[in-house]
Order: sequence, then structure tokens, then C-alpha cells
Amino acid sequence: MELLMPGLGLVFWMTIAFGIVLYVLKKYAWGTILEVLYERERQLARSLSNARRIEQEMAGLEELKMVKVADVEKQCEELKARARLEAEQIIEQARETAREEAKIIAGKTDELVAAYKRAALREIKGQLSSLSLDMAEKIMQEEFSDRERNARYVGKLLDKVDHN
Repeated sequence: MELLMPGLGLVFWMTIAFGIVLYVLKKYAWGTILEVLYERERQLARSLSNARRIEQEMAGLEELKMVKVADVEKQCEELKARARLEAEQIIEQARETAREEAKIIAGKTDELVAAYKRAALREIKGQLSSLSLDMAEKIMQEEFSDRERNARYVGKLLDKVDHN
């Protein structure tokens, strides 16, 4: 029962002890504790202010990022368009070069065909002149030997020439 109903002396001494502890705390610790609490409160206020400022900056940076991304996309599209145009120009130049080379090759081919034709004509003319000389030689030999035979021979040769 003593715990439930303390004595009057115990309450007195406990009150004095509490008062002394309260006095010592007030004199030496209370100011420091309050100063630390106030400093902590100021830090929290600064942190909250900084957080709001950073949040606003982040929103601004997000907008800036969106603008930059749009700008980069636009530049990419411009580069793609420029690259397509340059590729088309290169292809067209290659086609034009190929056409010019084809014309040159066709011209050289025509010249080569003409040269082969001239060579073939020279060869044919040479063969014709050789045949004509051989025929003339045979006619001359025949003519000196027999006139009648010569006439028949010339007629025979003329018939052969007409058939060819």
C-alpha cells in the first residue's frame, strides 16, 4: 500500500529534488536545447525552401529538356533531309557519269566496228584484185594459145562471175 499512498515526507523530498533538477536544467541545458531546436527548425525551413526552389528549377529544367529534345529532333530531321538530298545528288551524278561513259564506250564501239568494216573491205578488195589478176593471167595465157578456146573460157568465167 505504500506504493499507492506515499508518505508526505517522500512527496516533499521528491518535489525538492525535482525543483533542483529543474533549476539545473534551466540554468545549463534549457538554453542550449532550445537553441538546438530553433536551429533545427531553421534548417528544416531552409531545407523546405530549398526543396521548393529545386522543385521549381526541376520543372524549368524539364521544360528546357523538352525544348532541347524538340530542337535536337528538328536538327535530326534536317540532317536526314540534307543527307537524303546529298544522296540523291550523288546518285544523279553517278548516273550522269555512267551515261557519259556509256556514250564514250558506244562511240569507241562504233569506231571499232567501222575499223573492222574498213579492214574487211580492204581484205575483200585485196582478194578481188588477186582473183582478177589470176583471171587476167589465165585469160592471157589462153588467148595466146587458141582464140576459139579463149572466147569459150572468157564466157565460162563470166558465167561464174554472174552467178556469184
